[in-house]
Amino acid sequence: MTAPLLSFISAVYNKADVVAETLELLRAQRDLAGDAVEFVFADDASTDRSLDALREAASGDPRVKVIANDSNRGPAVRFNQAAAAATGRYILALDADDMVPANAARLLIDTAGKTASPLVFGKSRRSETCPDIPADAPVTVSDAPLTFCARRKIVRMGFLCERQLWQAAGGADERVFIQDQSLPLRLSAAATRLAYVESPVYFLRPAGETNLSRNRMQQHHDRFFALLPFLDRPDVPPDARRALVSQIVSATWKARRDGGERLPLLSAAAAAYALNRIAGYEPSPRYLAARARELRALTGIRRPEATTP
Repeated sequence: MTAPLLSFISAVYNKADVVAETLELLRAQRDLAGDAVEFVFADDASTDRSLDALREAASGDPRVKVIANDSNRGPAVRFNQAAAAATGRYILALDADDMVPANAARLLIDTAGKTASPLVFGKSRRSETCPDIPADAPVTVSDAPLTFCARRKIVRMGFLCERQLWQAAGGADERVFIQDQSLPLRLSAAATRLAYVESPVYFLRPAGETNLSRNRMQQHHDRFFALLPFLDRPDVPPDARRALVSQIVSATWKARRDGGERLPLLSAAAAAYALNRIAGYEPSPRYLAARARELRALTGIRRPEATTP
């Protein structure tokens, strides 16, 4: 059997109300032969009917792969699991409750070919509708992918990448629960070029009760630990490093701002934030180690080890 051109992949946790609709949106992609695509869903031990809904929606369609799991490990682990089961030349990763336009796959694949880019990002927007991407949407190409990704603060799914690039990058950082920050950065660091569609290519449904974006401390925690390893990498260009440091300083400041009694607001965090914004100041390793200890000590933060949500 010939391998498909494209693998849609997703991690699923308690999305029984929308996951079948998400699959139907993907099946409705235009200008792709039916056997050119496959759909891989890794369920993260959902406690609702997500797994049943997936199996029912997949019934009779051999292109759909549903992976069941007994433990809840988080989306970073499950996206990597889905990617490992994918066989397409390209991977298009999306959250199970979000949407891509009906012309997204074809446009992103064509953009990858025209620009010789193994990685294609685009803008995202929160919306209840999912309009087509304009055929003439402008595209920016960068031969400094990590710098571009860090400066544009790309933190969403809905991107296209070559499956070989995912493998070379090691996928999402499984030391961090949420994949949104680590995955674009790691893919960009492993790529020699990326393309960016300057129009929404990915639409986020209104956030529900189980949406991780509602937990601000989780977001700050995961952002910090997704960014921190890049400061130890000798291959990170200076411009990328400055942008990454700026995001790390911002994450530590916002964690203190939003942490209330859990992270008392200290002048050091405010000073580091101000100095970085004004003069590009990079905090010392000692300062960053102290902030890492604080964040690791937080309670109520979900981490990739098997847990009960």
